[in-house]
Amino acid sequence: MAEIDALVGGPEPEGVTAGELAEWLGLTANRVSALAREGVIPRNADKRFPLRAAVKAYCDHARAGATGRRADAELAAEKLRLAKENADKLAFQNARARGELIAAAEVEREWAGVLRDVRAAFLALPSRAAGKLGHLTPHDLAALDAEVRDVLMELAEHD
Repeated sequence: MAEIDALVGGPEPEGVTAGELAEWLGLTANRVSALAREGVIPRNADKRFPLRAAVKAYCDHARAGATGRRADAELAAEKLRLAKENADKLAFQNARARGELIAAAEVEREWAGVLRDVRAAFLALPSRAAGKLGHLTPHDLAALDAEVRDVLMELAEHD
């Protein structure tokens, strides 16, 4: 702590070596030298580092890198989402090509045909009953026809 207090409150030291700065930053001397070559950390003409300026420059560099990683994470998440969407799209196209999926209009058309056939069969009940059950009176057949039509109307109302 005394070193930090001296750094913050004391006079600016003339400069520190790459090894000394590496201890301050928790890096290796080689990494400090590489950061100096990259222009991240300032270095004096005598190859020494101004301690305060070097620590501040390294902190700024680390902060900028963290911000970049956040942006990279968002970009990676967006790329992953896009890859999943493309995979879903391809799976859908493949399923359709294999005949596993049917267009909604085609399904609707088929069901409409089935339901028309069911309706016609129900409406034919009274005349079929008249042919098989000869004892039914016209009044009985009219009552049966009315019941069938009522049932069909109730079903139609329950979309």
